[in-house]
Amino acid sequence: MKTARLILLVLSSVMLHACATTGRPIKYYHIEVPAAVSPSPAPGGFGVALQVANIEAPPIMRDGRILYEVGAHEVGTYEYHRWVETPDRMVQNGLVRLLRSSGKYQSIDLSIVGTKPDYIVRGKIYEFAEVDKPEIYTRVSMEIELHEAPGNRTVWSHVYSGEEKVDGKEMPNVVQSFDSNLRRRLSEIVAGLDEYFAGRRRASGTTDR
Repeated sequence: MKTARLILLVLSSVMLHACATTGRPIKYYHIEVPAAVSPSPAPGGFGVALQVANIEAPPIMRDGRILYEVGAHEVGTYEYHRWVETPDRMVQNGLVRLLRSSGKYQSIDLSIVGTKPDYIVRGKIYEFAEVDKPEIYTRVSMEIELHEAPGNRTVWSHVYSGEEKVDGKEMPNVVQSFDSNLRRRLSEIVAGLDEYFAGRRRASGTTDR
């Protein structure tokens, strides 16, 4: 019996090793939002120190697997197609990069820096998935809030959501659609923040610097 058990253990180990060495490789994908303009100070800057806090996301988004939605309630994941950065990090890093590149703010920092900002940008991702309708789209949906740092009072919030068609049936086509979709949403967020601070400046009678 001991010999038989040993043989079974050896065979099991061999089979597991074979599966691990001949299994389907995992492919990783990256979206990088480029700087929109030169980071030199822009005329009419707001003189505001912003902090972009961690973006909230559902647990299913945090292991990096690309999501897909079928129908109104079913959500699945691609086991062999994953993000290099999770969607929450993509949104946070993308916002920091675009806000810095605008040159309109005194400073743009992450929450880990430990500086004392005037305002804090917070957000929550609701959807970041491929959608089959049966046409293939990507859907990105998130809510962004702006808080006054002293007192943490919410002064502005907006939901940004959009779909982009996928031109093709391969995963690189899906990723390209995600890329375009995320860039649009981030650009809308930056424009919304700019509009808020421009209105605040007009209301206070502050002149352009």
